[in-house]
Amino acid sequence: MPKTTLTAKFIRIPVDGGRIRVAPAFDDFLESDKMVVLELGMQRGNLGPDYFEAEKSKQHISRVNHFNAVCRQCGIPVVHIGHQFRPGGLDLVSAQHLRITPLSGKRPFPNPAMEEGSALCEFATEVEAGDLTLLSAKRHNAFEATELEFLLKVMGRRIVILVGAGLDCLGMGTGFAGMCKDYKTLVVEDRFLPYFEDLGEECARACTMFIGLVVRADELTDEIRAGANGKES
Repeated sequence: MPKTTLTAKFIRIPVDGGRIRVAPAFDDFLESDKMVVLELGMQRGNLGPDYFEAEKSKQHISRVNHFNAVCRQCGIPVVHIGHQFRPGGLDLVSAQHLRITPLSGKRPFPNPAMEEGSALCEFATEVEAGDLTLLSAKRHNAFEATELEFLLKVMGRRIVILVGAGLDCLGMGTGFAGMCKDYKTLVVEDRFLPYFEDLGEECARACTMFIGLVVRADELTDEIRAGANGKES
């Protein structure tokens, strides 16, 4: 598959560095009136120095804020999805990732200290009027034991845009769950930080093969703006 220059409507494919133009068969992935941004893992407890370098977190928060702002301007709702655990650890009694992740030498993600009432549960990104928040996630899947699917149904949204922190855990878990529920998924690779940096590329490639279309923020927002302008004219 030949490599191409970058323009709007280009997506990742599962070969090294390969990018192709979205075929007409995938135009239905770009219908902005059916899109919703699902922002995952962007709470203060997940973005502290124990998880990411301060400058990396600061830059990423700014970039996600800008992406969300463009989507809002084009009428695409933003859902901020986070974790909030009951005090005392009840929600985490049987959580196996708390045992598994430390084997790699890193802290569990999401931060198990994000208990009800803690400032760690606050979203680090801008939550604007009209945004929706969901703090009932307990594991690496925003659909499991939450009201996310209900929200998407009442909003009439079937195309989910994934951004945030934890591509290799929250992103993959939520992406696979959404795929199994037949949601069309757009993974914004440069607006979704992997927790394990060396897994970012592999996760992006896996997403292209099993979950949905992997896109870049500027290309997707160009498409969204073009679609919005076309409807206005």
